[in-house]
Amino acid sequence: MNQALAHYARRRKNEMIATILIASAGASTSQATTLPFEYGAFRSVCTSVEIAADPQVEQGFARATINENVARAIQERLRVLGPTYPVVAGPACLRERATAPQQLGLLFYARVVSDPEHPRRLIVSLIMHSFYSDPKSPGPYHTDIPKAQHEFPTDVSFCSAEADPSRCLTDRVVGYFDATMLKIIELAQELLKGGRR
Repeated sequence: MNQALAHYARRRKNEMIATILIASAGASTSQATTLPFEYGAFRSVCTSVEIAADPQVEQGFARATINENVARAIQERLRVLGPTYPVVAGPACLRERATAPQQLGLLFYARVVSDPEHPRRLIVSLIMHSFYSDPKSPGPYHTDIPKAQHEFPTDVSFCSAEADPSRCLTDRVVGYFDATMLKIIELAQELLKGGRR
């Protein structure tokens, strides 16, 4: 009886979380509306993927592998644009390397729940915060743990029951980067090149 109640409670909780995630994605109004100079002036990148999930769901994710693969994919995309800057992976770089001059920090926060309609399918809600570390600039961004400079809109997607959770989440994070920050960096690089002429 207790197990049945616990299972029902978990299912109801996931249903509520899924509803909230999908509703918040449509209603999200927080986004980066400006194009700061630092998106073209950075010389290194720190990326970190944080995952929040129930223990049963969370065990399907290889966090270190996800962080490494995301950093590698972002580095490759930057190389295509021209910059060959180092991209450091994992949560430690936001703390330990936050004082690196001209470092762009990207924190991806993923909330993952089981789909109430298809329990083996996952609902992934993604949001990204960006930081810029420059010891010469005033404000909080040269501290060990910088405050969020920009928050991007929430994106909600699914990982099918057949997909490897780690691979799927990596693809979702990289796709989110492509749709948001990569376009901004590309535009900032073009503006910087135009200013040097």
